[in-house]
Amino acid sequence: MAEKVCYQGKYITVKEEHGHDFCFERAYLLPSVQVIPIVEDGKILMIREHRQIEGRSRWKFVAGFCDKEGLSAEECAQEELMEEAGFVAGRLVKWHTIESKHTFILPITYYLAYDLRPQKKDNPDNSVVEEVKAVSIQELYERVLAGEFDFQHEASIILKLWRERDSLLN
Repeated sequence: MAEKVCYQGKYITVKEEHGHDFCFERAYLLPSVQVIPIVEDGKILMIREHRQIEGRSRWKFVAGFCDKEGLSAEECAQEELMEEAGFVAGRLVKWHTIESKHTFILPITYYLAYDLRPQKKDNPDNSVVEEVKAVSIQELYERVLAGEFDFQHEASIILKLWRERDSLLN
């Protein structure tokens, strides 16, 4: 199959894949990380971030693109944790990976962050973290059922956290 780049941006690439009788469009998002900081009592640190471009604030996991030259995904996870939540993890555990192979390729690596220590770095994004709050997995589960999380993978990850909640503190 011949492949042609139709659009190349900083975070997304759109390609056409041509066969002898079809043209298939595929969008590739830059790989990203999401960090799930776990505190001693088993709660998860979430951030409420104001996104000016969206015109609203929302609760989310610490997250960011792997767009810093020379940094591994784990190093990007630590950077995002410092920039968005003001912590560094003594231990990061690669917990889950999404590598869609469909029309929209959204590669995301999820890390569980343990042994948190305060360490703040300036956030270069144009978003403002309004609050960092520890939330129980049960509360996150209930908020998923109420339809609060609109990013397509957050709800499924929260359900996975809820299902594995007893093993997360090991």
